[in-house]
Amino acid sequence: VWSLDNGKLRINLAGHTGVLNNVTISPDGSLCASGGKDGVAMLWDVNEGKHLYSLDANSSINALCFSPKNYWLCAATDAGVKVWDLETKNVLEEITPPAEYKSPLPWVVSISWSADGNTLFAGSTDGNIYVYEIARS
Repeated sequence: VWSLDNGKLRINLAGHTGVLNNVTISPDGSLCASGGKDGVAMLWDVNEGKHLYSLDANSSINALCFSPKNYWLCAATDAGVKVWDLETKNVLEEITPPAEYKSPLPWVVSISWSADGNTLFAGSTDGNIYVYEIARS
């Protein structure tokens, strides 16, 4: 974490054992989530600069995003999409590729929530954007 005031390193959040693919900040700015080739999403307290906990994705994480509506973290992985409830640290949804997807490439490489937090958009290596309505509130 760099200070924009003086350009100096403020905090070094280290802990991953592989290439880091994505870093994202929670809507309220209090949490940072990071994920990469080690298949682990790490959650960090931005203000304290400390590791809070890790979530195992069981597959390389290509992208992460926080829900703007709920206390959820979503991961685009080589194997599909995972949505975690950060209060319980449980997986709420696990979305896998359609049966016809046969590529050796990762299925989903980018992910984003709609502004209202009801719809999840997943960008795939097959050239499609998959759109999911997430019903839990």
